[in-house]
Amino acid sequence: MRTKNMITELSIFILILVWAYTFVSKIFDFETFARQIKGAYLLSSAGAILPYILQVVHIGIILLLLKKSWRKFGLITSLIITVVYTGYLIYILKFAPSIPCSCIAVFRGINWNDQLYFNFVVLAVNIIGLVTFYSQKRTPHSSIQTSLN
Repeated sequence: MRTKNMITELSIFILILVWAYTFVSKIFDFETFARQIKGAYLLSSAGAILPYILQVVHIGIILLLLKKSWRKFGLITSLIITVVYTGYLIYILKFAPSIPCSCIAVFRGINWNDQLYFNFVVLAVNIIGLVTFYSQKRTPHSSIQTSLN
């Protein structure tokens, strides 16, 4: 039981670091981030508002993961967003006529293939966190009646 809790907490901690780093790095150079999103393949049609939406999503995931009672939703949301982003990366690498800038990368200077590998690691951490979160024995709340009288 204690090991699963430690694994869950470590997974959540790693995810918070990833999402916080992504949020902060895009905020510090938001003009460039927004300009590059507007020019990105498949994203240009939503380029005016998408950078703001992505930042709200990033901070939202961080907040969901920080609050213990919202962690389940945070882990699920993190997984969904990471799967969507990984799908976008795979699509660009396999089907796009050209590979655009690396503006959407988590870390500056990494290429699209490296970003894809990084995403697979984040997905693994997220899945491990979800599995251990769900496998922990949950105690019923004292205010909920658990037997019929």
